[in-house]
Amino acid sequence: MFLNVGYYGEIFLGEPPQRFNVIFDTGSSDLWVVSRNCEPDAVCQHHHRFNHTASTSYIDLESELKGSSERETGLRKKLQYGSGYVRAHIGKDTLQVAGIRLENQAIGDAIVLSQEFKNTPFDGIFGLGLADLTSSSYLPPFYSMLEQDILDEPVFAIYTEMGGGEIDFGAIDKSRFKGQMLYADLIHAGYWMVQTDLIKCGSYKAEGQKIIIDSGSTLIITSTADAENFHRQIPGAENNGDTTWSIPCKSYSLEPLVIWVNNVPLTLHPKDYILTPMGANKTMCLSGISGQVLDVANAWILGGVFMRHYYTVFDYGNQRIGFGTSNKRKTKRD
Repeated sequence: MFLNVGYYGEIFLGEPPQRFNVIFDTGSSDLWVVSRNCEPDAVCQHHHRFNHTASTSYIDLESELKGSSERETGLRKKLQYGSGYVRAHIGKDTLQVAGIRLENQAIGDAIVLSQEFKNTPFDGIFGLGLADLTSSSYLPPFYSMLEQDILDEPVFAIYTEMGGGEIDFGAIDKSRFKGQMLYADLIHAGYWMVQTDLIKCGSYKAEGQKIIIDSGSTLIITSTADAENFHRQIPGAENNGDTTWSIPCKSYSLEPLVIWVNNVPLTLHPKDYILTPMGANKTMCLSGISGQVLDVANAWILGGVFMRHYYTVFDYGNQRIGFGTSNKRKTKRD
Protein backbone atom coordinates (compact mmCIF):
# COMPACT_ATOMS: atom_id res chain seq x y z
CA MET A 1 0.00 0.00 0.00
CA PHE A 2 1.34 3.47 -0.83
CA LEU A 3 0.17 6.98 0.06
CA ASN A 4 -3.60 6.68 -0.34
CA VAL A 5 -3.16 4.87 -3.63
CA GLY A 6 -3.91 1.20 -3.08
CA TYR A 7 -2.43 -2.26 -3.26
CA TYR A 8 -0.06 -3.32 -5.99
CA GLY A 9 1.38 -6.56 -7.28
CA GLU A 10 3.33 -8.13 -10.10
CA ILE A 11 2.38 -8.79 -13.73
CA PHE A 12 4.39 -9.71 -16.83
CA LEU A 13 3.90 -8.36 -20.34
CA GLY A 14 5.21 -9.55 -23.70
CA GLU A 15 7.57 -12.22 -24.96
CA PRO A 16 10.07 -12.49 -23.43
CA PRO A 17 8.22 -11.34 -20.29
CA GLN A 18 8.83 -7.85 -18.87
CA ARG A 19 7.95 -7.40 -15.17
CA PHE A 20 5.87 -4.54 -13.73
CA ASN A 21 4.21 -3.62 -10.43
CA VAL A 22 0.63 -2.46 -10.92
CA ILE A 23 -2.21 -1.21 -8.74
CA PHE A 24 -5.16 -3.63 -8.82
CA ASP A 25 -7.97 -1.11 -9.12
CA THR A 26 -11.68 -1.97 -9.05
CA GLY A 27 -12.44 1.73 -9.55
CA SER A 28 -11.16 1.83 -13.15
CA SER A 29 -11.13 -0.56 -16.11
CA ASP A 30 -8.00 0.14 -18.16
CA LEU A 31 -4.65 -1.66 -18.04
CA TRP A 32 -1.58 0.50 -18.62
CA VAL A 33 2.12 0.54 -17.79
CA VAL A 34 4.85 3.14 -18.19
CA SER A 35 6.29 3.26 -21.71
CA ARG A 36 9.95 3.25 -22.69
CA ASN A 37 9.08 6.53 -24.45
CA CYS A 38 7.43 8.07 -21.37
CA GLU A 39 7.93 11.73 -20.49
CA PRO A 40 8.74 13.87 -18.64
CA ASP A 41 11.80 11.89 -17.66
CA ALA A 42 11.84 13.34 -14.13
CA VAL A 43 8.52 11.56 -13.47
CA CYS A 44 9.10 8.39 -15.51
CA GLN A 45 12.74 7.56 -14.81
CA HIS A 46 12.26 5.55 -11.60
CA HIS A 47 9.66 3.19 -13.07
CA HIS A 48 10.05 -0.04 -14.98
CA ARG A 49 9.29 0.88 -18.60
CA PHE A 50 7.61 -1.26 -21.22
CA ASN A 51 9.64 -1.70 -24.39
CA HIS A 52 7.12 -2.99 -26.89
CA THR A 53 9.75 -3.22 -29.62
CA ALA A 54 11.51 -5.91 -27.55
CA SER A 55 8.36 -8.07 -27.40
CA THR A 56 7.84 -10.56 -30.22
CA SER A 57 4.15 -10.90 -29.30
CA TYR A 58 3.28 -7.19 -29.38
CA ILE A 59 0.58 -6.11 -31.87
CA ASP A 60 0.70 -2.56 -33.16
CA LEU A 61 -2.96 -1.60 -33.48
CA GLU A 62 -2.16 1.40 -35.67
CA SER A 63 -1.16 -1.04 -38.39
CA GLU A 64 -4.11 -3.32 -37.64
CA LEU A 65 -6.58 -0.42 -37.89
CA LYS A 66 -5.06 1.25 -40.94
CA GLY A 67 -7.76 3.24 -42.69
CA SER A 68 -10.11 3.08 -39.70
CA SER A 69 -11.34 6.20 -37.89
CA GLU A 70 -10.42 4.49 -34.61
CA ARG A 71 -6.76 4.65 -35.59
CA GLU A 72 -6.67 8.31 -34.65
CA THR A 73 -9.49 8.57 -32.12
CA GLY A 74 -9.30 5.26 -30.28
CA LEU A 75 -5.63 4.45 -29.80
CA ARG A 76 -4.35 7.45 -27.87
CA LYS A 77 -6.19 8.00 -24.62
CA LYS A 78 -6.04 10.38 -21.68
CA LEU A 79 -6.88 8.41 -18.55
CA GLN A 80 -7.97 10.62 -15.65
CA TYR A 81 -7.82 9.43 -12.04
CA GLY A 82 -8.75 10.96 -8.70
CA SER A 83 -5.12 12.06 -8.44
CA GLY A 84 -3.27 12.55 -11.70
CA TYR A 85 -3.60 11.41 -15.30
CA VAL A 86 -1.72 9.53 -18.00
CA ARG A 87 -1.72 9.60 -21.78
CA ALA A 88 -1.38 6.16 -23.30
CA HIS A 89 -1.11 4.50 -26.69
CA ILE A 90 -3.10 1.26 -26.91
CA GLY A 91 -1.62 -1.95 -28.30
CA LYS A 92 -2.00 -5.67 -27.60
CA ASP A 93 0.36 -8.18 -26.02
CA THR A 94 0.58 -11.25 -23.83
CA LEU A 95 -0.29 -10.70 -20.17
CA GLN A 96 0.60 -12.98 -17.26
CA VAL A 97 -0.94 -12.39 -13.83
CA ALA A 98 -1.45 -14.73 -10.85
CA GLY A 99 -0.51 -17.76 -12.94
CA ILE A 100 -2.99 -16.80 -15.68
CA ARG A 101 -1.85 -16.19 -19.25
CA LEU A 102 -3.89 -13.96 -21.58
CA GLU A 103 -3.21 -13.62 -25.28
CA ASN A 104 -3.68 -10.36 -27.20
CA GLN A 105 -4.66 -8.29 -24.18
CA ALA A 106 -5.22 -4.57 -24.79
CA ILE A 107 -2.51 -2.59 -22.97
CA GLY A 108 -1.97 1.13 -22.60
CA ASP A 109 1.64 2.16 -23.23
CA ALA A 110 1.79 5.33 -21.09
CA ILE A 111 3.80 7.98 -22.90
CA VAL A 112 2.93 10.85 -20.52
CA LEU A 113 2.61 10.75 -16.73
CA SER A 114 1.45 13.60 -14.53
CA GLN A 115 3.53 14.67 -11.52
CA GLU A 116 1.40 12.62 -9.11
CA PHE A 117 3.06 9.43 -10.38
CA LYS A 118 6.59 10.59 -9.56
CA ASN A 119 8.43 8.19 -7.21
CA THR A 120 5.45 5.88 -6.75
CA PRO A 121 6.45 2.23 -6.28
CA PHE A 122 4.18 0.97 -9.05
CA ASP A 123 4.50 1.11 -12.83
CA GLY A 124 0.88 1.10 -13.93
CA ILE A 125 -2.75 0.32 -13.14
CA PHE A 126 -4.60 -2.96 -13.67
CA GLY A 127 -8.25 -1.95 -14.02
CA LEU A 128 -10.79 -4.39 -12.57
CA GLY A 129 -13.85 -2.18 -12.94
CA LEU A 130 -16.82 -3.01 -15.14
CA ALA A 131 -16.66 -2.60 -18.91
CA ASP A 132 -18.58 0.68 -19.11
CA LEU A 133 -15.61 2.42 -17.44
CA THR A 134 -13.05 1.39 -20.06
CA SER A 135 -11.71 4.18 -22.26
CA SER A 136 -11.52 2.08 -25.46
CA SER A 137 -13.52 -0.54 -27.34
CA TYR A 138 -11.13 -3.30 -26.21
CA LEU A 139 -11.81 -5.72 -23.37
CA PRO A 140 -10.42 -5.05 -19.87
CA PRO A 141 -8.28 -7.94 -18.55
CA PHE A 142 -10.96 -9.56 -16.37
CA TYR A 143 -13.32 -9.66 -19.34
CA SER A 144 -10.53 -11.20 -21.43
CA MET A 145 -10.24 -13.96 -18.81
CA LEU A 146 -13.96 -14.63 -19.27
CA GLU A 147 -13.82 -14.53 -23.07
CA GLN A 148 -10.82 -16.85 -23.20
CA ASP A 149 -12.61 -19.25 -20.82
CA ILE A 150 -9.75 -19.29 -18.32
CA LEU A 151 -11.68 -18.99 -15.05
CA ASP A 152 -13.69 -21.68 -13.29
CA GLU A 153 -16.29 -19.09 -12.30
CA PRO A 154 -16.93 -15.48 -13.51
CA VAL A 155 -15.77 -14.00 -10.22
CA PHE A 156 -12.77 -12.55 -8.43
CA ALA A 157 -12.26 -11.73 -4.77
CA ILE A 158 -9.86 -9.50 -2.84
CA TYR A 159 -8.35 -9.98 0.59
CA THR A 160 -6.22 -7.17 2.04
CA GLU A 161 -4.36 -6.44 5.25
CA MET A 162 -1.76 -3.88 6.28
CA GLY A 163 1.16 -4.40 3.91
CA GLY A 164 -0.30 -7.09 1.67
CA GLY A 165 -3.16 -9.19 0.39
CA GLU A 166 -4.26 -11.44 -2.44
CA ILE A 167 -6.59 -11.58 -5.43
CA ASP A 168 -8.44 -14.80 -6.19
CA PHE A 169 -9.46 -15.06 -9.85
CA GLY A 170 -12.23 -17.53 -10.68
CA ALA A 171 -12.93 -18.72 -7.15
CA ILE A 172 -13.67 -17.69 -3.56
CA ASP A 173 -11.21 -18.57 -0.80
CA LYS A 174 -13.49 -19.55 2.09
CA SER A 175 -10.57 -19.53 4.52
CA ARG A 176 -10.30 -15.76 4.12
CA PHE A 177 -13.58 -14.90 5.85
CA LYS A 178 -15.75 -16.05 8.73
CA GLY A 179 -19.50 -16.28 9.08
CA GLN A 180 -21.97 -15.78 6.26
CA MET A 181 -21.19 -13.90 3.06
CA LEU A 182 -23.51 -10.91 2.58
CA TYR A 183 -24.44 -10.32 -1.07
CA ALA A 184 -25.90 -7.17 -2.61
CA ASP A 185 -26.96 -6.61 -6.22
CA LEU A 186 -25.08 -4.23 -8.49
CA ILE A 187 -26.82 -0.97 -9.42
CA HIS A 188 -24.33 0.46 -11.94
CA ALA A 189 -22.87 -0.65 -15.29
CA GLY A 190 -19.40 0.77 -14.67
CA TYR A 191 -18.69 0.89 -10.95
CA TRP A 192 -18.86 -2.00 -8.51
CA MET A 193 -21.67 -0.19 -6.69
CA VAL A 194 -24.48 -1.32 -4.40
CA GLN A 195 -27.23 0.38 -2.42
CA THR A 196 -27.17 0.90 1.34
CA ASP A 197 -30.05 1.23 3.76
CA LEU A 198 -28.26 3.49 6.20
CA ILE A 199 -24.78 4.75 7.11
CA LYS A 200 -24.49 5.76 10.76
CA CYS A 201 -21.82 6.81 13.25
CA GLY A 202 -22.87 8.50 16.47
CA SER A 203 -25.00 11.53 15.59
CA TYR A 204 -24.13 11.25 11.90
CA LYS A 205 -26.74 9.48 9.77
CA ALA A 206 -27.22 9.18 5.99
CA GLU A 207 -30.00 7.16 4.40
CA GLY A 208 -30.14 5.73 0.88
CA GLN A 209 -26.46 6.21 0.07
CA LYS A 210 -24.67 4.20 -2.60
CA ILE A 211 -21.30 2.56 -1.93
CA ILE A 212 -18.58 1.99 -4.54
CA ILE A 213 -15.94 -0.63 -3.72
CA ASP A 214 -12.61 0.76 -4.90
CA SER A 215 -9.43 -1.21 -4.25
CA GLY A 216 -7.42 1.59 -5.86
CA SER A 217 -8.19 3.96 -2.97
CA THR A 218 -6.84 3.70 0.55
CA LEU A 219 -9.37 5.88 2.39
CA ILE A 220 -13.14 5.95 2.60
CA ILE A 221 -14.23 8.91 0.47
CA THR A 222 -17.52 10.76 0.65
CA SER A 223 -18.73 14.22 -0.33
CA THR A 224 -17.17 17.27 1.29
CA ALA A 225 -20.48 17.98 3.05
CA ASP A 226 -20.80 14.47 4.44
CA ALA A 227 -17.17 14.46 5.58
CA GLU A 228 -17.81 17.76 7.36
CA ASN A 229 -20.93 16.41 9.06
CA PHE A 230 -19.19 13.18 10.04
CA HIS A 231 -16.20 14.91 11.66
CA ARG A 232 -18.24 17.66 13.31
CA GLN A 233 -19.21 15.22 16.08
CA ILE A 234 -15.55 14.43 16.91
CA PRO A 235 -14.01 16.87 19.42
CA GLY A 236 -10.76 18.30 18.06
CA ALA A 237 -11.24 17.10 14.46
CA GLU A 238 -9.46 19.30 11.90
CA ASN A 239 -9.85 19.74 8.16
CA ASN A 240 -6.36 19.36 6.63
CA GLY A 241 -7.34 21.35 3.55
CA ASP A 242 -6.38 18.59 1.10
CA THR A 243 -9.63 16.51 1.27
CA THR A 244 -8.35 14.66 4.38
CA TRP A 245 -9.09 15.18 8.07
CA SER A 246 -7.17 14.76 11.31
CA ILE A 247 -8.70 13.52 14.55
CA PRO A 248 -7.21 13.08 18.03
CA CYS A 249 -5.40 9.74 18.15
CA LYS A 250 -7.00 8.83 21.48
CA SER A 251 -10.55 8.94 20.12
CA TYR A 252 -11.20 5.23 20.57
CA SER A 253 -14.34 5.95 22.60
CA LEU A 254 -16.08 7.10 19.43
CA GLU A 255 -19.03 5.18 18.05
CA PRO A 256 -18.44 2.57 15.32
CA LEU A 257 -19.15 3.44 11.70
CA VAL A 258 -21.94 1.10 10.57
CA ILE A 259 -22.96 0.61 6.95
CA TRP A 260 -26.27 -1.20 6.64
CA VAL A 261 -26.75 -3.26 3.45
CA ASN A 262 -29.84 -5.45 2.99
CA ASN A 263 -30.57 -4.93 6.71
CA VAL A 264 -27.19 -6.37 7.68
CA PRO A 265 -24.55 -4.17 9.44
CA LEU A 266 -21.00 -3.84 8.10
CA THR A 267 -19.11 -2.36 11.04
CA LEU A 268 -15.85 -0.44 11.37
CA HIS A 269 -14.69 0.32 14.90
CA PRO A 270 -12.78 3.51 15.79
CA LYS A 271 -9.44 1.65 15.76
CA ASP A 272 -10.27 0.73 12.13
CA TYR A 273 -10.82 4.29 10.89
CA ILE A 274 -8.30 6.15 13.08
CA LEU A 275 -5.10 5.81 11.07
CA THR A 276 -1.45 6.88 11.32
CA PRO A 277 -0.24 9.74 13.58
CA MET A 278 0.44 13.04 11.83
CA GLY A 279 3.04 15.62 12.78
CA ALA A 280 5.90 15.56 15.29
CA ASN A 281 3.80 15.39 18.47
CA LYS A 282 1.75 12.41 17.23
CA THR A 283 -1.36 13.51 19.08
CA MET A 284 -3.39 13.86 15.86
CA CYS A 285 -4.05 10.96 13.52
CA LEU A 286 -5.23 10.76 9.93
CA SER A 287 -8.93 10.02 9.69
CA GLY A 288 -9.96 7.13 7.47
CA ILE A 289 -12.82 9.22 6.08
CA SER A 290 -12.09 12.02 3.59
CA GLY A 291 -14.28 14.34 1.56
CA GLN A 292 -14.13 15.48 -2.05
CA VAL A 293 -16.28 16.21 -5.08
CA LEU A 294 -17.51 12.89 -6.47
CA ASP A 295 -18.78 11.93 -9.91
CA VAL A 296 -21.68 10.02 -8.36
CA ALA A 297 -24.16 11.82 -6.10
CA ASN A 298 -25.05 10.43 -2.66
CA ALA A 299 -22.16 7.97 -2.69
CA TRP A 300 -19.37 6.71 -0.48
CA ILE A 301 -16.24 5.15 -1.95
CA LEU A 302 -14.96 2.32 0.23
CA GLY A 303 -11.22 1.80 -0.19
CA GLY A 304 -8.60 -0.01 1.83
CA VAL A 305 -9.82 1.30 5.21
CA PHE A 306 -12.96 -0.77 4.63
CA MET A 307 -11.55 -3.64 2.55
CA ARG A 308 -8.95 -4.55 5.19
CA HIS A 309 -11.84 -5.80 7.31
CA TYR A 310 -14.07 -7.40 4.66
CA TYR A 311 -13.09 -10.07 2.17
CA THR A 312 -14.84 -8.73 -0.91
CA VAL A 313 -16.26 -10.85 -3.73
CA PHE A 314 -16.83 -9.30 -7.16
CA ASP A 315 -19.37 -11.69 -8.64
CA TYR A 316 -19.75 -10.72 -12.28
CA GLY A 317 -21.79 -13.82 -13.16
CA ASN A 318 -24.53 -12.95 -10.69
CA GLN A 319 -24.04 -9.15 -10.91
CA ARG A 320 -23.46 -8.71 -7.21
CA ILE A 321 -20.85 -7.96 -4.56
CA GLY A 322 -20.22 -10.12 -1.51
CA PHE A 323 -18.86 -9.03 1.88
CA GLY A 324 -17.39 -11.48 4.40
CA THR A 325 -15.72 -10.51 7.68
CA SER A 326 -12.00 -11.06 7.09
CA ASN A 327 -10.01 -13.71 8.90
CA LYS A 328 -7.01 -11.49 9.49
CA ARG A 329 -3.82 -12.01 11.37
CA LYS A 330 -3.59 -10.46 14.82
CA THR A 331 -1.62 -7.23 15.19
CA LYS A 332 -0.49 -5.35 18.28
CA ARG A 333 -3.27 -2.86 17.71
CA ASP A 334 -5.92 -5.60 17.70
